Amino acid sequence: MIQYPVEVETGGDIDLRFWHAASGRNLFVRIQAKRLNAESDVAKTKTVKIKNRAYNELLHKAPKAADYQFRTLRDARDPWIPLYMFYNHHSVTRDPAFAGTTPVVRGINLAFAHDIADELEQKLAAAPKKRLDHKRLSHLQKHFFGIEAILCPPGDWKGEAVPPPDLVQQSLREWYRREEASTEAKDLRDAVFRRLMEPRGLVVSSDVGRRLPDGPSIRVMQPDVDVPTITFISGRTTDDRTPNITNNPDGPQG
Repeated sequence: MIQYPVEVETGGDIDLRFWHAASGRNLFVRIQAKRLNAESDVAKTKTVKIKNRAYNELLHKAPKAADYQFRTLRDARDPWIPLYMFYNHHSVTRDPAFAGTTPVVRGINLAFAHDIADELEQKLAAAPKKRLDHKRLSHLQKHFFGIEAILCPPGDWKGEAVPPPDLVQQSLREWYRREEASTEAKDLRDAVFRRLMEPRGLVVSSDVGRRLPDGPSIRVMQPDVDVPTITFISGRTTDDRTPNITNNPDGPQG
């Protein structure tokens, strides 16, 4: 089910809720999307080298905001798991500079917000004495993983048409701890700190989350969501634990 807020703010935010109706278990993922900059500069007079292609809006700060957008995402309250979704041009994914490298650069890559925020904090701390290229794809690639981690997680789906929350949680936890293992090999202190910063949602499945009311699969002007929200419903039952979701866009909004 897709819900749109009353007022959609400019930005790339989207919330995903993976809900198992029978057990009441939930997993909440908050995503901020960022697009790779173009091959040419704003005036289209100069070509940007592939190694310099960057996500220019990572240090975005809204005019009336008290802090940078990346900090707001990183500090999302439990049970949210904050992620970045990076959009990359097809030509970039096929460029020889990234051929055969890992993690694989794809049209869409995900990364944990905590990892990207750490890179941006280092960049801010170094300025203005030193310029760090921590917004570049070539620098952030080490934090990437694929979108299949949340939409096609491995494991037994038990015939479900959408990914159950426990499998999505397990998949994300494995990706988070995979980088932790890499960190531990370099610096045990950093590995310990990373474990302490692990989002609680990667360990504990939340049972917080109201039952969705009956109604259409696409709902607009919803006062209880701040950004577009997609709910994946698994564990459907024949009783009232499972809402009746229809494809009638003109039906009651719930």
